[in-house]
Amino acid sequence: MVTKNKLPGTVSAIEFRDELLEKEWPDDHRVAELAGNASGPEATTYAIRAQASGALLGVWSAPRHCFLYPDFQFDRSGAIRKDVAGLLVVLPSEDDRGGWRRTFWLYPPHALLNNRTPAEIFTDDPKRVIAVAQEEFLGDREAT
Repeated sequence: MVTKNKLPGTVSAIEFRDELLEKEWPDDHRVAELAGNASGPEATTYAIRAQASGALLGVWSAPRHCFLYPDFQFDRSGAIRKDVAGLLVVLPSEDDRGGWRRTFWLYPPHALLNNRTPAEIFTDDPKRVIAVAQEEFLGDREAT
């Protein structure tokens, strides 16, 4: 039986979104800096292109009027982790132009990950998180 993760406690989706936005995730410019594209016209489009190609998850921040990029996607040097694209292929993206549906799956504790968050586990064991996502969203019991 697949156990879906739920938002922590009695927190509403809006409250949880606001908590996540307080994490100060990087915006387009910061992602470009991390990738070594700190100046020029490419700097503002690097993250947008990565998001459009499915290599990066962005979440819309209405207060800042821009996309922000959850930090689990970046390694210590700031490069986009290669396994992010594999995870994003599995997570449902329909009706999720703002990225919050997928993010709400990634940040609450998940029963199949010993009540740790998929985002937390992803940094050390991305294949495990992808396997849990496959089981939950694709019904692939062989994944875990």
